[in-house]
Amino acid sequence: MSNLTTLLQPEPVSFYTTLSLFLLLLGGIGWYAARATKSLSDFLVMGGKAGAVVGGFAYFASQYSMSTFMGVPAMTYSTGFAGMSVSVPGLAFSMLIPALFVGRKLMLMGRRYNLMTMSDYLSDRYESNAIRGVHAVMMVIFLIAMMGAQTVGAGVILNTFTGLPEWIGVVVMGVVVVLYCMIGGMTGAMMTDVLQGGLMVATAVVTFIVSVHAGGGMEAITGKLATEMPSHLTHPGAKGDFPWQTYVSMIVMWSFFTIGQPTLFTKFFTMNSYRTMFKAVILGTLGMLFSATMIEWSGVNAATFISGLSGQETDFIVPVILQQNLSPWIASLLITGIVSAGMSTISALLVVATGGVTRDIYQNMLRPQASSQQILTLSRLMTVLLGIAAIIIGIMKPAGIFALIRFAFGGLGIWVAPVILGMYWKRATVAGAISAVILGELAYVAMKLWLPDWSFGFDPLIICWSFTMVVMVVVSLFTCPASDATLKRHFEDLQALCVRRARRHRGHSEH
Repeated sequence: MSNLTTLLQPEPVSFYTTLSLFLLLLGGIGWYAARATKSLSDFLVMGGKAGAVVGGFAYFASQYSMSTFMGVPAMTYSTGFAGMSVSVPGLAFSMLIPALFVGRKLMLMGRRYNLMTMSDYLSDRYESNAIRGVHAVMMVIFLIAMMGAQTVGAGVILNTFTGLPEWIGVVVMGVVVVLYCMIGGMTGAMMTDVLQGGLMVATAVVTFIVSVHAGGGMEAITGKLATEMPSHLTHPGAKGDFPWQTYVSMIVMWSFFTIGQPTLFTKFFTMNSYRTMFKAVILGTLGMLFSATMIEWSGVNAATFISGLSGQETDFIVPVILQQNLSPWIASLLITGIVSAGMSTISALLVVATGGVTRDIYQNMLRPQASSQQILTLSRLMTVLLGIAAIIIGIMKPAGIFALIRFAFGGLGIWVAPVILGMYWKRATVAGAISAVILGELAYVAMKLWLPDWSFGFDPLIICWSFTMVVMVVVSLFTCPASDATLKRHFEDLQALCVRRARRHRGHSEH
């Protein structure tokens, strides 16, 4: 990494100081959250008491990861505005579309039927512990891999800015997140997300302003792109990476298929009212759209005044912009914002994975007689164990782990079929759901690893999910649906509840 070594110099004193103070602040928030965490509901879904600010910040903070501030700006640095036009629209709708399709119903069902996890919903809708087990096991495996990938990013940043071995950064980041999640659960994760989300927005805004100044202003940047790098201004991008199939795939993936992500499901269960959910969705969407635009545009701008980066070196384009144009202390604070992007993602994944093991598998399948207090104690222990597993993955740093994030996202995205059909089609059956998911996952793995040409240029998730929907519809038509009582709860009763809530809100508004 000779070019990067020239451009990016370690600043251990400022980096140690700002990171240490930031971690201490997170620990203080975790300690405060622990005082409010007295039940299993508090631990897994914040007791359903999340307000608009906490809910909005928590969603976009956990949605953003290390790749948002490293990999994505690297992509726009190399390919230009084509990469930005693929990523930003998907992020803009990644909370709106799930809220419109499933958010309101999930919030109401969570409060009325004590649902706390995505597996809770699937098991209740399809009257099946089998689908609970299949989903919980698959979810935990995918989420551990995602957590490990985030810790790798922290290790790389610590190594770059201090010279310390990467494993130290992995361990430090992992331990801090485990501690505040263990004692504070979802309350700790979402409250720290507010601080982390604010720092991420600040990092995005300052990086953009600095990149414009370093490039000589927007007119100079645009002129240089037009004369020296015209492919950065056109589709399909400088490297031809974004034909229309990829463009469609990426937007659909990052908007519609977030419905299948367990962390999003859990966020809806934490909301305290429909009004709160609406405000949180607007706030979270604006936060994501604004900060994503700023940080990705910074990568395009940097192509005009930073040259020579290639391969994995381009992942450090944002730290290079900050360190070369700001004082070491301010740069270190904003680079801590990149670390916080990984921490907020890990905390959300960790609490949801813990719920998958303790509530979905242990309480609902292995030991139904266990009390909520026993499950709460076990949840804290399991948080530590799952955190250790993620730290081990981060230390081992298996090849292609960042690619595994997208792979895992796709694997979980297959579950959108039983969610959507279960919520809007009474004839959807458990046999249809399980067979469709198993065949869909097998098709996804095969197409991703061995048969990429079968996707016709689209992301394999698009094709495999369409196949999953067809399988589920066909099998459901030939198998028995859920009982009348379950269907009544999930359709007629829920619709009546929605109408009553809407009338109540209109009455409050008129007064």
